[in-house]
Amino acid sequence: MLVSMLLLAILSAVTLQTEGRVARANQDAAHAEAVMLRLAELRSLSRSLQRDALNLVIESDPAERKVIQGKFDTRLGKFADQLGTLQGDAARYAITPAYFTSQARVRRELTEVGRLAGAGDRAAGLSHFRQRVRPAERLASRIADTRIDALTDEVKALHVRADTVAEQGRWILIGATLLLAIAGLATGLYMALRTVVRPLHELRQAMGLLAEGQTGRAIPHAEREDEVGEMARSMVAFRDQLARAEAEKTAQTQLIVASIGQGLSALAKGDLTARIDARLDEPFARLKNDFNTAMAALHATMARVVGATSGVRAGAMDIRQASDDLSQRTEQQAASLEETAAAMDEITATVRHAATGASDAALALEQTRADARDGGAVVVRARAAMVDIERASSEIEEIIGVIDGIAFQTNLLALNAGVEAARAGEAGRGFAVVASEVRALAQRSADAARDVKQRVLASASGVQNGVALVGETGVALEKINEGMGRLGTLMTGIANDANRQAKGLGEVNTSLSQMDMVTQQNAAMVEQATAAARSLAEEAEQLSQAVERFVLDMPPAPLRVVESVKERVVPLPVRRAANEDWSAF
Repeated sequence: MLVSMLLLAILSAVTLQTEGRVARANQDAAHAEAVMLRLAELRSLSRSLQRDALNLVIESDPAERKVIQGKFDTRLGKFADQLGTLQGDAARYAITPAYFTSQARVRRELTEVGRLAGAGDRAAGLSHFRQRVRPAERLASRIADTRIDALTDEVKALHVRADTVAEQGRWILIGATLLLAIAGLATGLYMALRTVVRPLHELRQAMGLLAEGQTGRAIPHAEREDEVGEMARSMVAFRDQLARAEAEKTAQTQLIVASIGQGLSALAKGDLTARIDARLDEPFARLKNDFNTAMAALHATMARVVGATSGVRAGAMDIRQASDDLSQRTEQQAASLEETAAAMDEITATVRHAATGASDAALALEQTRADARDGGAVVVRARAAMVDIERASSEIEEIIGVIDGIAFQTNLLALNAGVEAARAGEAGRGFAVVASEVRALAQRSADAARDVKQRVLASASGVQNGVALVGETGVALEKINEGMGRLGTLMTGIANDANRQAKGLGEVNTSLSQMDMVTQQNAAMVEQATAAARSLAEEAEQLSQAVERFVLDMPPAPLRVVESVKERVVPLPVRRAANEDWSAF
């Protein structure tokens, strides 16, 4: 025992000496590193001061200059403090006076640059910075870099020395420990076997049973007052705590399974308002929070989906209703245009027939003129010729009435066509021009027909007088001959106008046919759009039914009532019979 105590004392003395040597080496290294840090900070402060001096020279904003001047003054003071602190270690770490002289010069020249910049002499300040500040700062930086490199090598050497001393102390400690262990091993082996090893073996067996979960077994040696007894009592406390922990774990597991199972069951049923409210311990509390967070996120997402679904559903219903209304209007427009085209076909045929009749009338007038010339030779046949002329005049009057009615009907149809072209807007501008021309031709035809009618009436009166005044037959026949010449010219003009009317109506009819074809194509396209809109509405309805199975803590989205657009019915033009009397038009 005495040998062990002596070895222990020697071990303690060697350990204290080793720790002292290591501590001194580490202290020297730390002090050297502090000096290196001050040198680096001075270099950083010097460059920051240079940057501030240049900013003072180039800055023109007074407020910004004031901020820069404040930073410049603060850093100058800190630079002077750091330089003064470093002078206390100059002799120990061989920092030459040239370094402090150059740094003092840098500080002095920077102060001068700041003064020149404050006086507004920027050129002088910039020149002073280049000629005075930079050379002094470069000299100080070279000296600092040299000392930093030297101090770095010195710090490395100190760390190597500390490691060497520590290594020596460790080997001495190991040797002394081995000697102390060998000395004490013989004396304590028996006591250890009798009082420690056997009880520890029994405790190890008990601990193995506890590890297997057998918390009902008794712990041996718990009545002892030594360390083994304390260990045994600790194992008893550990056993009881393990039993309580196992019971709590079982209860917590059942609570977790029940809570999460209930939440997942509600989720499977589409109830997104379900949450886990049970109080769970870590790490199961994190699982609870994650589940509730996921349910909240899913609830928010489904709420947005439900809102969007309602919008899509309402939009699809609007599109479907609008497509239906458009389809109906397009069909009605196609039907109206088809009736208009058929009416234009009838008008074209009528005008062509009128043109043929006018040509025939012109030929008849020419023949009548020849007969009038022949009647001058035979007075006896004059009366009969006059009667024929009177009858022919009556027929011409009827034909002119028909032509006048046709011209009025053409004028009315051209007017209606112009109204429809105006409603069509830009697309019907050309059609409006054609309708205006047709109307003008119809008006000229009506005027010519009235003129012819008046002349025929005058000729008929002359024929009646000629019957009574046979003696004046020659003179009357000459007048009739002249009137028939003019009448032939007028009838030729009427025939030409009627032909032009027929040609113009043919072009109008062609335009109406093209409009009818385009309208039919539009109707087919509208039918396709209507089918697509109905398909979209059905898909939106299915989507709405799919999201309705989810339970959300929000009111259901209101359904929009789709109002159908009332169709504006345009009345068709009234078709007038060709044989009506329009002489007053």
